[in-house]
Amino acid sequence: MLGIIIIATLLLLIAVLSVSFFYSVFMGYAVYFSSGEKIIDRIISEIELRDGVTVYELGSGHALFLRKVESHFPNVKKLVGVEYFLYPYLVSVFILGIFGSKAKILKKNMFLADLTDADLIYCFLNVKSMVKLKDKFLRECKPGTQIVSYQFTMPGITPKKAIDVYGDKKDRIYFYQI
Repeated sequence: MLGIIIIATLLLLIAVLSVSFFYSVFMGYAVYFSSGEKIIDRIISEIELRDGVTVYELGSGHALFLRKVESHFPNVKKLVGVEYFLYPYLVSVFILGIFGSKAKILKKNMFLADLTDADLIYCFLNVKSMVKLKDKFLRECKPGTQIVSYQFTMPGITPKKAIDVYGDKKDRIYFYQI
């Protein structure tokens, strides 16, 4: 019986990794990697959020950014994660439920999500996604919307600020304003 559970678990892991690989290589989606607490803590220390704003995390994974925003800015009106892949979506829904978070996670393609009410958007994606999202941000986001991107720039747009977290350009956080 234990052997069957181990084999089923390994097959499930292989399936999840295969789907992730397929979508990242052939569809242009970002591979799932967490930003890490140090990066998110640094972003939180750099942003200013007034009461009643709406915050999005695109490719939200386990929704660490949303959870940190909620704990540091309790008067944020709306926290929305957009996650396409099933595994991180389910894990984030579970974690948010345990902590009683007001954040909501949408299992949706981020390129189809409505961002018109966003005041701040955070993403840690890839070059191809940022190219596609640049046009979406410019088309949908209201003036003043803040975009924070870890490691990847929006081509052709100068960031308002860029911070090197570990002293090298590899771990740079870009801050934009529409």
